[in-house]
Amino acid sequence: MGRLGPDDRPGYQTLETIVGYDRWAPTYDNGSNPLIAVEQQVMLDLIGNVSGQKILDLGCGTGRYSALLADKGASIVGIDPSTEMVAQARDKVSSLSSVSISHGTIDDMRFEDGSFDVVVSALVASHLPDLDPFLREVTRVLKSCGRFFLSDIHPYWAVSGHDYVEFFDPTGQEYRIPQHSHLIEEYWVLFKELGLRLEELREPKIESWLVERLPFLDGYQGLPLALILSASKGTL
Repeated sequence: MGRLGPDDRPGYQTLETIVGYDRWAPTYDNGSNPLIAVEQQVMLDLIGNVSGQKILDLGCGTGRYSALLADKGASIVGIDPSTEMVAQARDKVSSLSSVSISHGTIDDMRFEDGSFDVVVSALVASHLPDLDPFLREVTRVLKSCGRFFLSDIHPYWAVSGHDYVEFFDPTGQEYRIPQHSHLIEEYWVLFKELGLRLEELREPKIESWLVERLPFLDGYQGLPLALILSASKGTL
């Protein structure tokens, strides 16, 4: 059985997660990230109507979902451990009174039990070595029957050797941020244990339209790129 394996380009630098995202922040929204290209519309379709709801954007990054969901009428609290990503997010949502962005980590959360109607976490989980404390906090801060939406790079990539996310600075220097593999079974087992009912599972693939837009994906068509899960707390 073949391995995808890491790219063998020389000269890259490996960065710890927060240091890496601090460095990536100024160019993160430049439109060259194929993962965002395939996951965002699927996530928005699954999330649906959020008017009047209170949402936690956990690992909000540059405020992508905070801004999009505020435009749909939600009240948003965004939290991220990268100071530079938080700065980008605050700039992005500066005109939106319904959004509050804070610097912090999953361990810093001091929200009361049942604080949120919805928790969104996009492209975060693979940077966590252990999903258990993360998902326990998500469950705790959700209201009964609250909804949880998670997107991430598909575990196929990490288990086949491409266990990092890469980006380039304006000089062309490549940086790699390590990622951890979390198989779908791991989510399934933890969801059941924590009382999160899995409702939707999507695995968007690299398709021809994406290869045309980002030619460096040529040869990867048909491979699963994103994993997207939606769940509810308890039963309806």
